Amino acid sequence: MPKVTFKYKKKRLYINLAMAHFWIALAIVALWEDNTIEWYNLGFLLAGTLYFIQFVWDVLYQYLNITDNFIRRNGVFVKKIRIKDITDIEKFAGGYTLKTKHKKLVINTNLVDEASISELETFIEGIRIGEDRYFHLDID
Repeated sequence: MPKVTFKYKKKRLYINLAMAHFWIALAIVALWEDNTIEWYNLGFLLAGTLYFIQFVWDVLYQYLNITDNFIRRNGVFVKKIRIKDITDIEKFAGGYTLKTKHKKLVINTNLVDEASISELETFIEGIRIGEDRYFHLDID
């Protein structure tokens, strides 16, 4: 299976970009009006920069990447689990929780682009759990 990428909804991306523009514009207006650098002006600039970095990160890496061996959810903290280690899948109103012995990965389907949701659901329903995960002890 080649690498499959599930994109964020465009609304989320555009909101982050709009928030970046808003905070940066607010910082520029505050600097223009006061002609002095105050701590809150730097805070506005920092907030705008962080929103812009989040926007660029989301555009480059998108929400979810699935390869032959791994499922990787991108974000501030990247979370990655092996497909063969999945022991349980729980479906809830806004997505899925994939559990392994030591990790838990929550996939929020409200963040996935509408065009990709059916493909994601088909993939998750096709994951086979628990068939060859048990050890057999043969006693002679």
